[in-house]
Amino acid sequence: MDLKENFAKNLVKFRRALGITQSELAEKLNYSDKAVPDIYVIKQIADLFGVKIDVLISEPKPHKQTILNISKRRAVICLISAALVWLVAIIGYTTMNLIIPSFNKTWLFFVYAVPVTLVVLLCLTSVWGKNLCNAIFISLLLWTIILSVYLSLSYFLIFIPENLWMIWLIGLPLQGLIIFVFAYKKLK
Repeated sequence: MDLKENFAKNLVKFRRALGITQSELAEKLNYSDKAVPDIYVIKQIADLFGVKIDVLISEPKPHKQTILNISKRRAVICLISAALVWLVAIIGYTTMNLIIPSFNKTWLFFVYAVPVTLVVLLCLTSVWGKNLCNAIFISLLLWTIILSVYLSLSYFLIFIPENLWMIWLIGLPLQGLIIFVFAYKKLK
């Protein structure tokens, strides 16, 4: 088998394993899905799949192990990124308690860490093209932002309005919009 055939077979194998179409891959690379890729694009493809170029042009091998490695690496990246967000929250919490011990609302650092974590995870899954994860993270982000605003207002306002609960109503049409957009994308 020649390099061109190896590359084509490996490309199909990795692309299918990650659940992306040829046109989605081309879109990620900003490249025509019909063109023959140059070495720069081949390097981009290898980086996207988390493999070395020689893996792309070598004789195709069973892909389970490689895809498993990609999934493991991505999970580790997600865990490290989330841990960094929570480390910043702990540092903020501790610093505020040391500087202003009488300030009893430092626990809000942890409340704010939840939507920030979701933003980080959303960015990562968007790069990796995981649409279902994106939909879930966007929904969770919506409701945790509303929760953060609700808790912030209820603890920082001098007079808490009786109808503060109505802030939750904002989430309903937005949640419907999220569901509609991702259902529409799935139909395309």
